[in-house]
Amino acid sequence: MELNGFGTVKQVILVPRNGYINRLQAMASSSILADSIGANFRVCWESDPVAPAPFESLFNLSAFPPSTFVASAEVEKLLGCSLRDFPRYVTSHEVSGVGQVVSLAGHDRGEQPLMDELARVVGETNLVALIIAAGGRFSLEAGSKPVTWDSPGFRAQRANWYQKLMFTSEIESACSQSFSEPSLGLHLRYSDRSHQTPSRREIASAVSQLVEQTEVLRVFIASDSAPERERWRGKLRGMGLDAWSYLSQSPARSAGGAELAMIDWRILSRTSGCVFFSESSYGYEAAVASGCFESTISLDPNPLVRMRVRLRGHATNIVSAPKRRGWIS
Repeated sequence: MELNGFGTVKQVILVPRNGYINRLQAMASSSILADSIGANFRVCWESDPVAPAPFESLFNLSAFPPSTFVASAEVEKLLGCSLRDFPRYVTSHEVSGVGQVVSLAGHDRGEQPLMDELARVVGETNLVALIIAAGGRFSLEAGSKPVTWDSPGFRAQRANWYQKLMFTSEIESACSQSFSEPSLGLHLRYSDRSHQTPSRREIASAVSQLVEQTEVLRVFIASDSAPERERWRGKLRGMGLDAWSYLSQSPARSAGGAELAMIDWRILSRTSGCVFFSESSYGYEAAVASGCFESTISLDPNPLVRMRVRLRGHATNIVSAPKRRGWIS
């Protein structure tokens, strides 16, 4: 998509949404967009129940240009309304005492399908700010595409951005101390994706395939399920592999949940290849950040696993129904 002919855009401000990796995707995408149109990039990080950690506990602020992180009140002044009332889709409006502002929020449509409209609106005038509320990836250069769109070129751009990103010294140090030699990665996402997982046989086969392809015998395991993490540590060791996890390496850790998630992600992003569930942005984006995306294996959900999880859920509902409905105490 041709980006010439744009009016002046002083700043691109992102209000990240959803979980931490969705936020990282949006930060990378917005920063790349800002660079492409010659604008300053800023972030308005709001904590919420899905991502409660403040940005100061995750990022090394000295690695960002001054004033990158901006307060909600300043963004609301630019936007002309509360962030809770962020306009849907692409809107352009004059804000009294501020100037012309364009906002983008994909909501049910997603950001990528709106890129042609955004390019048209941004190209029509000089802007004080382009303000984006998003929790995922999008590329202005690609134009309007389905929300699932990605490309080797855009993955390379994001990999470059991630390689320059610096987390807090605690996160970076934990990663450096744990990652002493080349390793493959295995990411197991179960807590909220148990109905979208491959079978264990498919996982084991994929790991074996990647080991044969890379000749790397060390495998780092990251998972949101402690039982599955330990199960696979034993399973992979039984296959003759040096299987490990950050939790097993540092059982006396003091980091919080968000920091631990970022440590695992950072380690995954430095592996020589990774096996992950296709429905998980956590594993996908770690593979992108590694720069070794072509040496990764993405596993689709297994239909039999999906059916088994659904039947288990129905059985649980049937058993618990009398108590939930007050029929028994």
